[in-house]
Amino acid sequence: MSIRDLRLDEETWQRATDLRRAEWRSAIEDLLHESVFAEGLRGLHLLVTFRQDHVLVEGLDDEGYVRVSAVITLASLDEFVKEYLQIIERLDEGAGHRDATWLLAVDMAKKVVHDKAAKTLAATVPVLSEDHATLRKMFTLVFSLAVDTTKMTSARIHRR
Repeated sequence: MSIRDLRLDEETWQRATDLRRAEWRSAIEDLLHESVFAEGLRGLHLLVTFRQDHVLVEGLDDEGYVRVSAVITLASLDEFVKEYLQIIERLDEGAGHRDATWLLAVDMAKKVVHDKAAKTLAATVPVLSEDHATLRKMFTLVFSLAVDTTKMTSARIHRR
Protein backbone atom coordinates (compact mmCIF):
# COMPACT_ATOMS: atom_id res chain seq x y z
CA MET A 1 0.00 0.00 0.00
CA SER A 2 1.22 3.48 -0.78
CA ILE A 3 -0.09 6.77 0.54
CA ARG A 4 -3.86 7.22 0.58
CA ASP A 5 -3.93 10.67 -0.95
CA LEU A 6 -2.07 13.95 -1.20
CA ARG A 7 -3.47 17.43 -0.90
CA LEU A 8 -2.20 20.97 -0.55
CA ASP A 9 -2.91 23.20 2.41
CA GLU A 10 -6.12 25.18 2.13
CA GLU A 11 -4.46 28.62 2.28
CA THR A 12 -2.20 27.92 -0.69
CA TRP A 13 -5.04 26.32 -2.65
CA GLN A 14 -7.46 29.21 -2.06
CA ARG A 15 -4.96 31.88 -3.13
CA ALA A 16 -4.25 30.21 -6.47
CA THR A 17 -5.78 30.78 -9.88
CA ASP A 18 -7.70 27.98 -11.58
CA LEU A 19 -4.82 27.47 -14.01
CA ARG A 20 -2.32 27.10 -11.18
CA ARG A 21 -4.61 24.65 -9.38
CA ALA A 22 -4.81 22.60 -12.58
CA GLU A 23 -1.00 22.49 -12.71
CA TRP A 24 -0.87 21.33 -9.09
CA ARG A 25 -3.56 18.71 -9.71
CA SER A 26 -1.46 17.31 -12.54
CA ALA A 27 1.67 17.19 -10.36
CA ILE A 28 -0.30 15.53 -7.55
CA GLU A 29 -1.81 12.95 -9.90
CA ASP A 30 1.69 12.15 -11.17
CA LEU A 31 2.86 11.66 -7.58
CA LEU A 32 -0.07 9.41 -6.74
CA HIS A 33 0.49 7.25 -9.82
CA GLU A 34 3.09 4.50 -9.42
CA SER A 35 5.14 6.36 -6.81
CA VAL A 36 6.98 4.53 -4.06
CA PHE A 37 6.93 6.39 -0.78
CA ALA A 38 8.90 5.45 2.33
CA GLU A 39 7.46 2.69 4.50
CA GLY A 40 6.62 5.20 7.25
CA LEU A 41 4.22 7.04 4.92
CA ARG A 42 2.33 4.03 3.65
CA GLY A 43 -1.39 4.25 4.33
CA LEU A 44 -1.19 7.89 5.41
CA HIS A 45 -2.72 11.02 3.91
CA LEU A 46 -0.07 13.55 2.83
CA LEU A 47 -0.67 17.22 3.50
CA VAL A 48 1.73 19.52 1.67
CA THR A 49 2.00 23.06 3.05
CA PHE A 50 3.87 25.71 1.10
CA ARG A 51 5.64 28.54 2.90
CA GLN A 52 8.00 31.21 1.61
CA ASP A 53 11.17 29.30 2.50
CA HIS A 54 10.08 25.67 2.78
CA VAL A 55 7.52 23.01 1.98
CA LEU A 56 6.17 21.00 4.90
CA VAL A 57 5.06 17.45 4.09
CA GLU A 58 3.02 15.77 6.81
CA GLY A 59 1.75 12.21 6.88
CA LEU A 60 -1.61 12.17 8.65
CA ASP A 61 -3.47 9.15 9.94
CA ASP A 62 -7.22 8.67 9.45
CA GLU A 63 -7.94 10.75 12.57
CA GLY A 64 -5.84 13.64 11.26
CA TYR A 65 -2.89 13.21 13.60
CA VAL A 66 0.59 13.88 12.24
CA ARG A 67 2.57 10.63 12.18
CA VAL A 68 5.45 11.72 9.94
CA SER A 69 6.77 15.17 9.14
CA ALA A 70 9.42 16.38 6.69
CA VAL A 71 10.60 19.86 5.77
CA ILE A 72 11.92 20.52 2.28
CA THR A 73 13.87 23.75 2.48
CA LEU A 74 13.68 25.75 -0.71
CA ALA A 75 17.31 26.77 -0.15
CA SER A 76 18.33 23.13 -0.64
CA LEU A 77 16.67 23.15 -4.07
CA ASP A 78 17.33 26.77 -5.04
CA GLU A 79 20.06 25.92 -7.54
CA PHE A 80 17.80 23.41 -9.31
CA VAL A 81 14.74 25.69 -9.25
CA LYS A 82 16.75 28.48 -10.89
CA GLU A 83 18.30 26.14 -13.44
CA TYR A 84 14.93 24.62 -14.30
CA LEU A 85 13.34 28.03 -14.65
CA GLN A 86 16.10 29.05 -17.06
CA ILE A 87 15.37 25.98 -19.17
CA ILE A 88 11.67 26.85 -19.33
CA GLU A 89 12.55 30.42 -20.26
CA ARG A 90 14.72 29.08 -23.10
CA LEU A 91 11.69 27.21 -24.37
CA ASP A 92 9.71 30.45 -24.20
CA GLU A 93 12.35 32.22 -26.28
CA GLY A 94 11.46 30.50 -29.48
CA ALA A 95 11.21 26.76 -29.28
CA GLY A 96 8.87 26.97 -32.25
CA HIS A 97 11.76 28.11 -34.42
CA ARG A 98 14.19 25.39 -33.31
CA ASP A 99 14.89 22.00 -34.78
CA ALA A 100 14.21 18.68 -33.07
CA THR A 101 17.83 18.33 -31.95
CA TRP A 102 17.60 21.54 -29.93
CA LEU A 103 14.34 20.43 -28.33
CA LEU A 104 15.88 17.06 -27.43
CA ALA A 105 18.85 18.81 -25.84
CA VAL A 106 16.56 21.03 -23.77
CA ASP A 107 14.49 18.01 -22.76
CA MET A 108 17.67 16.23 -21.65
CA ALA A 109 18.66 19.30 -19.63
CA LYS A 110 15.28 19.19 -17.87
CA LYS A 111 15.82 15.54 -17.01
CA VAL A 112 19.31 16.23 -15.65
CA VAL A 113 17.95 18.95 -13.35
CA HIS A 114 15.20 16.63 -12.14
CA ASP A 115 17.78 13.93 -11.46
CA LYS A 116 19.99 16.27 -9.44
CA ALA A 117 17.03 17.60 -7.47
CA ALA A 118 15.82 14.06 -6.74
CA LYS A 119 19.26 13.11 -5.41
CA THR A 120 19.22 16.16 -3.15
CA LEU A 121 15.76 15.25 -1.86
CA ALA A 122 16.93 11.69 -1.19
CA ALA A 123 19.79 13.06 0.90
CA THR A 124 17.88 15.80 2.73
CA VAL A 125 14.44 14.23 3.32
CA PRO A 126 14.87 10.45 3.15
CA VAL A 127 11.72 10.05 5.24
CA LEU A 128 9.70 10.76 2.05
CA SER A 129 11.12 8.18 -0.32
CA GLU A 130 14.25 6.49 -1.58
CA ASP A 131 12.70 5.99 -5.01
CA HIS A 132 14.35 8.23 -7.60
CA ALA A 133 11.27 8.50 -9.85
CA THR A 134 9.07 9.46 -6.89
CA LEU A 135 11.51 12.15 -5.79
CA ARG A 136 11.65 13.53 -9.34
CA LYS A 137 7.87 13.91 -9.16
CA MET A 138 8.16 15.53 -5.73
CA PHE A 139 10.55 18.09 -7.22
CA THR A 140 7.97 18.86 -9.90
CA LEU A 141 5.38 19.58 -7.21
CA VAL A 142 7.78 21.71 -5.15
CA PHE A 143 8.84 23.61 -8.28
CA SER A 144 5.23 24.29 -9.25
CA LEU A 145 4.52 25.57 -5.74
CA ALA A 146 7.58 27.82 -5.68
CA VAL A 147 7.32 29.20 -9.23
CA ASP A 148 4.17 30.39 -10.96
CA THR A 149 4.81 29.21 -14.49
CA THR A 150 1.22 29.60 -15.63
CA LYS A 151 1.98 32.93 -17.31
CA MET A 152 4.84 31.43 -19.30
CA THR A 153 4.31 30.14 -22.83
CA SER A 154 6.02 26.82 -22.17
CA ALA A 155 4.49 26.25 -18.74
CA ARG A 156 2.66 23.09 -19.72
CA ILE A 157 5.74 21.31 -20.97
CA HIS A 158 7.96 21.80 -17.93
CA ARG A 159 7.11 18.50 -16.23
CA ARG A 160 9.35 15.39 -16.28
